[in-house]
Amino acid sequence: MEKFVKLRIIRIENNLTQEQVASALGITRSAYCGYEIGRRKMSTEMLEKLANFYNISINAFFNTIDETLNDSEHYGKKSIYLSDLAKDELALIVKYRIMNDSKKAELMAAADEINNNGEK
Repeated sequence: MEKFVKLRIIRIENNLTQEQVASALGITRSAYCGYEIGRRKMSTEMLEKLANFYNISINAFFNTIDETLNDSEHYGKKSIYLSDLAKDELALIVKYRIMNDSKKAELMAAADEINNNGEK
């Protein structure tokens, strides 16, 4: 998995802007943005700073998307890693993470309807 994908997701989950994270790390927003989009190579030291900032282990940047996916009846016991997903699947996850709750509910209802229509 590429660190930068998980980095953006963690930032969004914490309702932070790139500017806020960059400021806390003592770097420019532009430098932080470079890490987040994968244009700038991240040092181990910066990865440690980010883990400390979010109060998570460094491993969290490399773990599966969500433990609940691993126990899903749809996926059985197989772990799902971000690196296993296609680009469109990753894009969908990122878009979902930045949606408000109302839009998430609409999207899930639409997905359920599509899925249920296919099973009839």
